[in-house]
Amino acid sequence: MARGRILLVDDDDGVRSYTAEILRDAGYAVEAAARADEAEALLRSGKSIDLLVTDIVLPGRDGVALARSLQLTRPDVKILFTTGYTRHIAPELPRKAEILDKPYHRDRLLHAVRHILSADVPMAGR
Repeated sequence: MARGRILLVDDDDGVRSYTAEILRDAGYAVEAAARADEAEALLRSGKSIDLLVTDIVLPGRDGVALARSLQLTRPDVKILFTTGYTRHIAPELPRKAEILDKPYHRDRLLHAVRHILSADVPMAGR
């Protein structure tokens, strides 16, 4: 049985593949998408998720817009943003959100995911 269901969104094929492999090896069920519109199509198909892991900067709609849209229909889903840019590019992140700076390594990623999924209280946005 999976430890949690994660929707991973990153437009970099290498980062998306690396991250999905780490999460799956740790026992998480992972659905992956390269863009916000692909992620939304997965969600419309009825996929259940516990955590959205999304890059902030994506082609088309960014990860912040994706997260805000998701919270309108699934307010219990927790969010982990990833970014290789300064944290100042998205100062108004949605509630229940945390940020993981790129490049990240296996241990930092898994620590952040476990922390977010185990949190009983919604996390404050930045």
